[in-house]
Amino acid sequence: MKKALVKKSNVKKKRKQYKFEMPKWMECGWRRVGCGKDDCPLCGRIKRDRQKCIVKGEDPDGWKSVFEDVNHNLKEALVMIKKDAESKGFDITNIDDIKEPPEPEEFALYNEADKWRNLIYAILEDAAETGELWIDTEAGRDLSWYNSVLLGKIYRQLSNRWEMENGDAYGEFDYDYTKKIISESLKMLERSFAELIPYDTGQKINLMLAQSQLLGLQKKILNI
Repeated sequence: MKKALVKKSNVKKKRKQYKFEMPKWMECGWRRVGCGKDDCPLCGRIKRDRQKCIVKGEDPDGWKSVFEDVNHNLKEALVMIKKDAESKGFDITNIDDIKEPPEPEEFALYNEADKWRNLIYAILEDAAETGELWIDTEAGRDLSWYNSVLLGKIYRQLSNRWEMENGDAYGEFDYDYTKKIISESLKMLERSFAELIPYDTGQKINLMLAQSQLLGLQKKILNI
């Protein structure tokens, strides 16, 4: 018992070294509606990249453009975070030296969450095919957006846990912020279900099923 307490205390002491608050603009990387400001490192860059695509005659929403822009913006964001942290006296591990965690499918909880996400996809697809109006409401858009954010951040947090157990400092740095995103995503999804389930739609039963399954997963997700 004493040994376990010492170990827990050491972990807490170690984590204090990485107590660094993510800059506010990072929220624009996962919220459905970003700040949209031109001087935002993410929103501003996205606007400029979209304009470049339009000038070139390319589709700014095409998969190739989106994929390239997201990768570019995230790399720039990581560099900016590192510089911001260093200016405040925080030493973040070299981004290039971050270990590669296991593939998503190697985590049991990820597979459970992925099955739930597939149910949401099926609901959204059925609603689109039958012309349901709810998918164009704010609640519908949030359901469509945050189910993917949640799955992605579940994998990120499982990776953080893996990295922490394997002595990688980046897992320590990213853990608290990822937990915040997961918590916010769960709240947004629950709000969506609360607004959508009362509607008399063809997807009502499956929406109730998806809500129930998410409640069953919630404790596991928050305890990663």
